[in-house]
Amino acid sequence: IPGQEALVMTTLIIPKQSATSDTCVTEHEEELFVEQMERDLITLGWIHTHPSQTCFMSSLDLHTQCSYQLMLPEAIAIVCSPRHEPRFGIFRLTDPMGIDTIQNCKEKSAFHPHDDSKVIYANASDGSHVVLANYDFDIIDIRGT
Repeated sequence: IPGQEALVMTTLIIPKQSATSDTCVTEHEEELFVEQMERDLITLGWIHTHPSQTCFMSSLDLHTQCSYQLMLPEAIAIVCSPRHEPRFGIFRLTDPMGIDTIQNCKEKSAFHPHDDSKVIYANASDGSHVVLANYDFDIIDIRGT
């Protein structure tokens, strides 16, 4: 938005990771932090796929996003869904309702329901939080071989 300060994504770092059909876990996070420190970068959010599902935030995604937003209120979650339309979405927890709901959730299982009567996350790419623009950015893949 003209005249307002903005955070700009300049780099996508792909960390080492392990995955199952339902989860993905970053490994050797210290390598990710080294890359960020060497380039004077901060984490603006995270990106992941739903290979066989639509583009939405699962309960596990909501809890992950809560951690990111508590560290950086502007943080975003990007979900890619290669088999469905839309093929990607950019989301945030609503504040305060979404953050409060997830912070106070006591459910221990990875996938569980939350109160459907509350709007706990929203599309962040509607222009109010994220502005999509065509520009180049660096991709650093530290997964190795």
